[in-house]
Order: sequence, then C-alpha cells, then structure tokens
Amino acid sequence: MLENTKLYQELQNRESKYKAQVDETYKYASEMLPKINRVFANYTGHGIEHSVNVMQYMYDLVTDISAISDLEITCLIYAALLHDIGMTANETEIEAIKKDELNFHGRKYSVIYDKYQNENIALQECIRPVHGERASDHIKDMKKEFFIISEYTNCNFRMELAKICQAHTMNREWVLQNLDSD
Repeated sequence: MLENTKLYQELQNRESKYKAQVDETYKYASEMLPKINRVFANYTGHGIEHSVNVMQYMYDLVTDISAISDLEITCLIYAALLHDIGMTANETEIEAIKKDELNFHGRKYSVIYDKYQNENIALQECIRPVHGERASDHIKDMKKEFFIISEYTNCNFRMELAKICQAHTMNREWVLQNLDSD
C-alpha cells in the first residue's frame, strides 16, 4: 500500500536516502496500528489504511512537490503513519488506567466510568482525547534510528515529529506556542 502513495513514489523517484527508514517505519506502524482495535473496535478504522489515506490527502494539499525536501516528505509520511499511534494501549497500560494510576490531565477512569457505566467507553474516553500526547510519548520512546537525518550521524527529527503528532489533538494556541513555522 505504501508503494502506491504519491509521497512515497516521490521519494523513490528522487532515490532518497530516507526510503529505507520510511520502509522500516511503515513496517513498524503496520504492526502497531492494529492494536488500536483492542480498545477502539467500534470506531472507524485507524489502521494502516487510514494512515495511507492521510498520506494521499497530504499530497493533494501540496501545491508543488518539487519545492519540498526529502526530509519534509519523510516527515509528512511519518506524521501520517504515527499520528494515531497514541490510541494503542497494551495490557499493562489498560490495567494502570483502570486503577487510576495512569491518567493524562486528571482524566480518571473511575470518574469517567461512573458517568458512562461502561468499561470500554470509559477506557476510550481516557485515551482518545489525549491520543496526540500519547503519540508524542510513544514517538519519543521509539528507536532514534527511525529518525536519523541522513546527512548527519547524530541529528534526528524525533522531537519535531512528536510535537507534530501531539498537535493532532491540541488547540490552536498550543500549536502556535509549540510548533515553529519551520
């Protein structure tokens, strides 16, 4: 599926040094994103197909692909692949959420459960509104090799991508304060 996207095809046509990293990140996302269904089975699909569709929409919004660098195209692909990764939750996280040991901004499972009287809805409402922040944390924990800038040995774009994915669920003021125009 990735090979059919215009963003990826652009990297291929340019013989980009980022192609191998994109391939690895796509593989990683393909393995991780199905885990979203563990908690969000009744939601519309947020798997790899959704990410590929987002990539296509991104390409359609670009007015001149030749004006965008390989790194910028790679960041677009990564943002599409990883923006919903915060909707995944493993069993340890789910247990901690249900025990009110893990929460974001005071979103306590017990309080939300009292409101909805449904375990799955309460779990979803603990995760969904903050999945941008969770995506940011997930990205920061990923291997830095996914994010190495090819021209350098010790520079990476992990923190910038984490902010971009966090912005997915943040308000305009947060975006203006935390994302540079570059």
